[in-house]
Amino acid sequence: MQPSSIAGRGAFAYLARLAPVPLAALILSVSASSYAMSFAQAWDAARAYDAQYQAAGHELASTQFGVPIARASLLPQVSLSASTSESVGTRDFPNSLNQQVRTRLDYAAPQSSLTLRLPIFNREATSRLSQAEAQAEQAQSVYRIRGLDLVDRLAVAYVQVLLAQEGKLLVDAQWQAQSVQLGQFQQRLARGEGTRVDTAQAQSALDVTRVRQTDADDQLELARRQLRRLTGLPTPALNTLAPDYRPAPLAAESLTEWLELAIRQSPALQAREQALVAARMGVQRNFAAHFPRLDLVASATKSQNESTSSLNQTTSLRSLALQLNVPIFSGGGIDASVKQAVADQSRVEQEIRIERENIEIEVQRFYQSTMTGRSRWEALRGAVEAAELAQLGMTRALQAGLATGSDVAETQSRVFAARRELAQARVEYLVARLRLMIQAGMPAAEVVADLDRALVAQAGVSTPAPAPRP
Repeated sequence: MQPSSIAGRGAFAYLARLAPVPLAALILSVSASSYAMSFAQAWDAARAYDAQYQAAGHELASTQFGVPIARASLLPQVSLSASTSESVGTRDFPNSLNQQVRTRLDYAAPQSSLTLRLPIFNREATSRLSQAEAQAEQAQSVYRIRGLDLVDRLAVAYVQVLLAQEGKLLVDAQWQAQSVQLGQFQQRLARGEGTRVDTAQAQSALDVTRVRQTDADDQLELARRQLRRLTGLPTPALNTLAPDYRPAPLAAESLTEWLELAIRQSPALQAREQALVAARMGVQRNFAAHFPRLDLVASATKSQNESTSSLNQTTSLRSLALQLNVPIFSGGGIDASVKQAVADQSRVEQEIRIERENIEIEVQRFYQSTMTGRSRWEALRGAVEAAELAQLGMTRALQAGLATGSDVAETQSRVFAARRELAQARVEYLVARLRLMIQAGMPAAEVVADLDRALVAQAGVSTPAPAPRP
């Protein structure tokens, strides 16, 4: 399935969840230029389309089936067997006159048996069931990890489109401003007020900006393609940050609170801890091979013509018995398997320690990035205002004959550079904030909602009602 195809099953699954709006109308609305896709809607589409997330769901289902498979060893086992045989032969025997007589023997010997086996004591099967339940819980945590990973990949793709769109708008505005400026310099040169140097520099800057326009178009197309690869939908207009957006307060302010939150609810750490429980159950399961096994066995058998001495006779038997199986010696294999399981348990214990240390480092890194990003955002906002004020002053100085065209062009370049840095800082802050929440193990829906609250529909672009959650 090609990611760019809207006819993909994931795309239609996403559109179908937006009922009761007719499907045809939704397809038209997706392709309409007035449609704005929110991050929450992109998240719904990605969950229904992304191959990695779909594979994780199948992996979870496969692991969960291990529980009923393990439980089957503790439930009654009923089997029915039936057979029949055809015998062809002769019988030789003396009659009352001591004469040899031969008769043909052609008969069938049908037999059927119904057997019930009920485990009464099976320590190994009990431990296997406990291990399967722990593995199912671990798979659930791993599935949560895959969901948060999808949020991270989708958020990066989404904001990269926003950044590429803003970069294109900036370079187009810069090209427009430089075109106007070049025309002014040419007019000043014609009146004898300007210089050829200013005109040549303005023409050169305009040519460079035209190259940047081409690069901006390519970057925007690549960013849209990456987002389309995750959602399976064509990329319409996206919700973007409001010009007056101010970062909302974090769920927790101090680093200590974030660390405690991550240790308590990180799905990665929970998966490791559940793997440890499964490893302990593995030790018990292997050691349980030393224990005897007790089963209740009941059977009912019916047979006809079992031998030549019982021709035309039917035999019915019913039995009820206790079957005890006591392991005595297995060549040392049980002890070796126990030691192997203990080694696996020790490995998982060390992996928990490594995971906890990694989580603490990542939480601290993204917390600092968030705090620094918020300060950098505010600083660059002031830098943009200062650059714009400097450009206005330099333009007036040029009109008064106190500045050159090169001075104006330089201040104009500083304005656009400051705006690009501000756009990059906003994206870096949003990604750092989102990854901080992911590392803390917050639910995917809450992480999506936090980013969605920061984004608003563009002017003149509508956002449809959110899809109902399944």
